[in-house]
Amino acid sequence: MSIANKSKAKGSRAELDLRNLLRKHTGLAWERTPLSGALDKVHCLSGDLYIPRENNKYTVEVKHYKDSAINHLLLCSDTPILKTWWAQCQREAKENKNLPLLIFKHDRSKWFVATNVLNDKDNYSKILIDRDDLVLEISLLEEWLVATKPEFVIKNYMV
Repeated sequence: MSIANKSKAKGSRAELDLRNLLRKHTGLAWERTPLSGALDKVHCLSGDLYIPRENNKYTVEVKHYKDSAINHLLLCSDTPILKTWWAQCQREAKENKNLPLLIFKHDRSKWFVATNVLNDKDNYSKILIDRDDLVLEISLLEEWLVATKPEFVIKNYMV
């Protein structure tokens, strides 16, 4: 198997694992985005995971890499990988006309969530990243889900 195919398979496994975790915590019918970004922008299906037949509040971008995105490179590199991932997530959320939500992990780690919606609740651990034009709150995904109980679907939405 080529390196590109191994990477794609790893990304697909990560998306399925995260889909199952989000289903368990939210009770919503999360799915992987069909054709993983290959659809035309008019379909508003950018991102990696979504809830079919619902008005999604977030564009969820999923990343699983060998190394951590939260390390010294965040402060020392001109373009840290976290900043690159966030830029992609923002771009796709803009296409979908909703909010960006980046969920990521590195090998053998728990899932992390990054959002630009800063929360003043103190009932979970979080890191605030404020570098150049990048302002993010990062926390463990499962803690964030339990503590903030985020709404993933916009209710009473009229088309």
